Amino acid sequence: MSNFKNYNNFNNSNPNGNFGGAPQQPYGAPQQPYGAPQGQPGQPAQPGQQMTFMESIDICFKKYADFNGRASRAEFWWWILFTFICSAVLTPVSEYVAGLFQLVVLVPTLAVSWRRLHDIGRAGGFFFIGLIPLVGWIFVLIWYATPTQPFQNRFGFPPVK
Repeated sequence: MSNFKNYNNFNNSNPNGNFGGAPQQPYGAPQQPYGAPQGQPGQPAQPGQQMTFMESIDICFKKYADFNGRASRAEFWWWILFTFICSAVLTPVSEYVAGLFQLVVLVPTLAVSWRRLHDIGRAGGFFFIGLIPLVGWIFVLIWYATPTQPFQNRFGFPPVK
């Protein structure tokens, strides 16, 4: 009978109503995926953290020919916007300068594309599917727009931003 009293007292005294006494996270609160490392660099970005335009350009030039690792959607799309804007500005000035710029950014564009495919769990070689006439670019475009895998995959930890 005394156990029954203790149970009722515990349940009435704990405002959360759970048996461990520790408060539970409310529904919809961000949580780490199952098996994700806790407290280590490379954890998924918290909601609201996005890579800026200048950070993307800086990272892509620092990882000029680095085909290893992962690149977030923001890093990839900011880089593509940068190359598009620079080409659009340089082409009316001089087609030769625009062509030279395209040669300079060719390797980092390929590298960030491969790292972006790594981020969704695909090998970088899937880039070449984009060369299939008429439909290949559709598959690659969909893969580039796919959200980041929020857990460690065979290519490493998720990008921080």
